[in-house]
Amino acid sequence: MNRIATFFCAACLLPLAGCLDVVPVDIPEGKPLLAVEGEITDQPGPYYVTLTKTAPYFDEAELPRVRGAVLTLEDSEGQREVLREVSPGRYATSTVRGKIGNQYVLTIRAEGEEYRAETEIRRTPEIDSVRAEFRAKTSTRNEGYYILYYGEETRGVGDYYQFKVFHNGRRLNQPGDLIVTNDEMVDGNYINGVELTNEEGVGGVFKKGDKVRVEALSITRDYFYFLNEMVTQINNVGLFSTPPANVRTNVRNVVAGSEKVAVGYFAGHTVRTDSLVIE
Repeated sequence: MNRIATFFCAACLLPLAGCLDVVPVDIPEGKPLLAVEGEITDQPGPYYVTLTKTAPYFDEAELPRVRGAVLTLEDSEGQREVLREVSPGRYATSTVRGKIGNQYVLTIRAEGEEYRAETEIRRTPEIDSVRAEFRAKTSTRNEGYYILYYGEETRGVGDYYQFKVFHNGRRLNQPGDLIVTNDEMVDGNYINGVELTNEEGVGGVFKKGDKVRVEALSITRDYFYFLNEMVTQINNVGLFSTPPANVRTNVRNVVAGSEKVAVGYFAGHTVRTDSLVIE
């Protein structure tokens, strides 16, 4: 009966479809901006920075790459290196090694402008373990394997974290998969099995024999808020959505007040990894 009722309702609405008018939406394009995406970690390099230009909202073409830029990376110990352009718009380090406690300055000279980004690599706790536990269906969750994190949180308030989960080599990369948190409520405590995922992995549910890798990143406070603001804007859709707002960036034109601003982020963070096979 439910299927018949659903079909009936749909059939009744079909004649109304011809009454709908298509309303073109004219969105101002604005001027293209430099977009920066890069990172440095405490793991062996090379580290990469990608430069593109922003594009109109409805433009589905690949973002234009910024070629021929000069990128310089310098750390608080005095090491300095000019990055190599290894492919169009993609630049790589050769010798600089990320180190916990160091600060880093990235300078970008592109299209007649100079930009500067500053970051640091903060302390990090070690992962005790990651586990997959089977959970029965309840009123609030589905049946399946859930990925859990265990480990000590470093004592001293002011730490920020991001967690990345990989399912059979592919990262869970939907907006709902972004996991960022701070230690405000758990400072110095043992994290005893916090859920990093629901039952859904990449391309289906987690199941026996699947390989799972978890990366725990210790990030800066500003990058924590950058990620939160980015997801807020991605999810800002629907009838009652708020007006779009610019997401913060740590890439700034060296000329104060210049209209040639940049978007994106150059992030410094640690990486700790653990893996498992679901049995």
